[in-house]
Amino acid sequence: MGVSRRTLALQTGAIAAAVALAATACSSSKSSGGSNSGTGSGSGTGTPIAQRNSVNAATVKQGGKITWTIEKTVQDWNPLTSLGNTFDYAQTTNGIYPDVYVPQPDYSLVLNTDLMAGDPVVTNATATAPQKIVYQIQPNAKWSDGTEITADDFIYLWQAQNGTNPNVDVASTTGYSDVASVEGSNNGKTVTVTFKQNQPFSDWKSLFTSILPSHIAKQHGDVAASFTWLDTNPPTVSGGPFEIPPGGVSADKSLIKTIKNPQYYGKPANLDEVDFRAITDSSQEPTALANGEVDGIYPQPQLDLVNRVKSISGVDYHINQGLVWEHIDLNLRNTAFGGPANADQTEPAKVALRQAMFTAFDRLGLLNRTIKQFDSAAAVLNNRMVVPGQPGYQDNTSSMYPESGDLNKAKQILTSAGYKGVGTALVDPTGKAVPAFSMRYTVGNQLRQDTCNLFAQAMKQLGITVNVSSTDALGKTLNQADAQHQYDIIVFAWVDTPFPNSANQPLYTTTPQGTPQSNYGYYSNANVDKWLADATVNPDQTAREKDLNQADAQITKDAYTLPLYQKPTMIAYKNTLGNVRDNPTQIGPTYNIAQWGQK
Repeated sequence: MGVSRRTLALQTGAIAAAVALAATACSSSKSSGGSNSGTGSGSGTGTPIAQRNSVNAATVKQGGKITWTIEKTVQDWNPLTSLGNTFDYAQTTNGIYPDVYVPQPDYSLVLNTDLMAGDPVVTNATATAPQKIVYQIQPNAKWSDGTEITADDFIYLWQAQNGTNPNVDVASTTGYSDVASVEGSNNGKTVTVTFKQNQPFSDWKSLFTSILPSHIAKQHGDVAASFTWLDTNPPTVSGGPFEIPPGGVSADKSLIKTIKNPQYYGKPANLDEVDFRAITDSSQEPTALANGEVDGIYPQPQLDLVNRVKSISGVDYHINQGLVWEHIDLNLRNTAFGGPANADQTEPAKVALRQAMFTAFDRLGLLNRTIKQFDSAAAVLNNRMVVPGQPGYQDNTSSMYPESGDLNKAKQILTSAGYKGVGTALVDPTGKAVPAFSMRYTVGNQLRQDTCNLFAQAMKQLGITVNVSSTDALGKTLNQADAQHQYDIIVFAWVDTPFPNSANQPLYTTTPQGTPQSNYGYYSNANVDKWLADATVNPDQTAREKDLNQADAQITKDAYTLPLYQKPTMIAYKNTLGNVRDNPTQIGPTYNIAQWGQK
């Protein structure tokens, strides 16, 4: 999908990056039925939240092979790194690296009982004792090479993500940085997590996702080196229902073969093989589905694409609104927006430039030209922390940045700040020409390309040049990994998790020089740091909601990121497949890959 996921440590990363919240708002819909006049059938206006977990439930056969589509060639294999914290990459590893809790399509959480022997035991914090979580790993849980899954694997994840080693490329330290110790007992099958005194963690169920094989890691150096090795190399062992066999990754990384893990300790997968094929041009996905080259797609819906899917015989499709939201971010290390020091971004003239750019952009016009053509429920999003329907949602954006934009107001902001050449060739208050900015979008994503072009047109009316170009690697570009992957302005989406109290912290918290984690644009505000930190520990839900909204309002004033809209998700698959369904959380449709099968 060309998005990052908030991993809670997000995925945000992903990632991102975030216990079940109230149902996200969606419009009413009719459920999909059989094939309609030889064409695809489906729900184009959203499946009600309460029904999402049972869509396409079916009794399926044993055996068979299918090919699923991802929209990126996999460059990174560790979903817990800042580079690997990408939705499409994680789709290939969801069946390999297990989670303690699995987010469901209705945003609830289900304990992975293949891995865990009963619910974790929680001892809440007191004035004299810290919070503790005790996990029991199934006695027969093991990696595909026969090595037991033990507390060592939990300890490794904590060591990598607790923030004590600046050399570890980690997407987020949230939650793990509050842990004082992770200890094993009972031959490693009992894991005791003790939090620091006075630092309980409200979203503890977000921890221990994508559990990695510590015994493999130890063969490749210290924690930092091994974490990177796991990122640059396909998984060699599996703790889930599928595994990648030797030679299972094509030379160009456009095809990843996964087969049933014969050593899996839980209920075995129904399918013998699920291959992942990268189609980086989303316009080609319906063709591949119609031709039988792939059995399912999960594209970002666009009008032409939706209409083409509707015309395919023997295909079911669904369009939902979920936890994915699109936004425009600025790189605050750019000297026009900020600079090399965090304090540079607070200079009034630079704040004014950022505010004017966001003020001028017609977000509602963008929706009318794009999303609303096939999703009438689409609306401008005015909060970065939660989406409509989640507790605490309120509009913290449109009072500063009108949904339809305000070019005259934007020009006045610049003029009042001392800029010259407003509307022609913008010059800052020091007499220096405002440079041309590079705006990037994911290659093959027409919707994002349209967003960039519309933004560039609006900026031209302020006297600002924006050069639009695509990127072939979202993770590398967000991290500014090399000369080919740089940005001043970027459009992408966060795939939220059901944990907003902690998922947002790594996205907006001040990070040390050179280590953005998931705060890729290096935003810094001490009050935001304080509010987001309190949201992770405060036991009072109302107080946490206040924290999030105060932080969101401040980010609006600071003009770091501009929320655009809650993205619709679209899934389409052959109607011969059972138990395949949309999961609009950060984990995506492969959350239940072991249950997939042929009807």
